[in-house]
Amino acid sequence: MAALARDVPAARVTGIAAGLQALVELPAGRAEDEVVAEAARHGLALDGLAAYAGPGESHQPALVVGFGTPPDHAFTGAVARLCAVPRG
Repeated sequence: MAALARDVPAARVTGIAAGLQALVELPAGRAEDEVVAEAARHGLALDGLAAYAGPGESHQPALVVGFGTPPDHAFTGAVARLCAVPRG
């Protein structure tokens, strides 16, 4: 959370206390599907919030980020790549 706040201050992180996923609301002007594709090019497997929305539901463009998966040695690099994605 600290890295995202520092590197992407326009992104808002919620849900961190709820379990193994967080919601990262994207800065204005960033399309969710484009950010998910860019994340994949950086080696990150992320979902957009649209993947969890019901038909016709609207939402702020956001990423669903699982943080329970990376092993300790990979976590720092994964966070750095995650911070690079919303910035574009």
